[in-house]
Amino acid sequence: MYEDRSFLWPIIGGLVVTILFCSVMLARGTGEKRYQVSVIVSDSSQDRWVPLKAGFTQAAKDNNIDLSYVYTDYIDDVFTQTALINQEIADGADGIITDFCLSMGTAEIVRNIIARVPVEFIITNVDADADISGNYATVMTDNVEVGRAIGNELVIDYGDRLKGMKIGIIAGNQQQYAMQDRLKGFLEAVGAKEPEIVWTVEESRFLEQELKRSMERVTPAVIVGLDNTSLEAAVDYVATAETKKLPLYGAGCSEKLAYYIDNGTIASMILPNEFSMGYQSLTDLAAKLRNRMLVLEDQEQGFNVVHQDNLFRDENQRILFPIVQ
Repeated sequence: MYEDRSFLWPIIGGLVVTILFCSVMLARGTGEKRYQVSVIVSDSSQDRWVPLKAGFTQAAKDNNIDLSYVYTDYIDDVFTQTALINQEIADGADGIITDFCLSMGTAEIVRNIIARVPVEFIITNVDADADISGNYATVMTDNVEVGRAIGNELVIDYGDRLKGMKIGIIAGNQQQYAMQDRLKGFLEAVGAKEPEIVWTVEESRFLEQELKRSMERVTPAVIVGLDNTSLEAAVDYVATAETKKLPLYGAGCSEKLAYYIDNGTIASMILPNEFSMGYQSLTDLAAKLRNRMLVLEDQEQGFNVVHQDNLFRDENQRILFPIVQ
């Protein structure tokens, strides 16, 4: 006589459902939410962002982040930048990485943004209130030290000949604390040698014209560019001007500047590790999104001193020409 096994069918059905559920979970992975992070920098398609963008891309792959690298034109208005950030948040961004074009008087703007999403500031620090929730931090180089390093290169190359030497400075965006700090560090480094600073030009939409007017007024013996935009402006002027070639010093990270180091136009360049800056900022932000109790902390990034004779060393090539794994 056969036993009644009808009671097994619910058990078998339950096992089938469990197996199917596990299969779906295995196919999808752990089911952890894929967070979206938006990056907003000025003039985002410029080659000078290649190392930084590669750092973001690598960190996004390593941390399972949906990266949105926002196309922008030149930004010199913090309210335009804030509008872009607000739009990204409205479109679903869980976190923001940005370099504000303005550092001063930004506390209220920052407060309104970090009340909704965590933010990593890069390149420059900004005015912001203390935040016990740890919803913002800054990842950048020590910009006073970058400025000092530029100045030290002139001291090494010229020594006492710097006394009375005419120097022109393209000083970057002086609305940013980072560029103010670089200028401060540079002047501290060369101050004891008593060079003559014949003009200082700040970044703007009219930088090319301002530089041309300054050069026509007084031709310096050396031009210093405190950031990538500034040093590229100096290179462009020297490459096209009919005057004698002037030695250039400064800071930057673009492939274009690497070319002009190689051909001897740029005597020395401070190379910030912007690949690391991008990787660190997105990795930290990803950790914050996974654990809201985590406090974002400021992170300092390093830099190299690059000349014609060490341009092709591995540590410099990895920054200038990064490869995403």
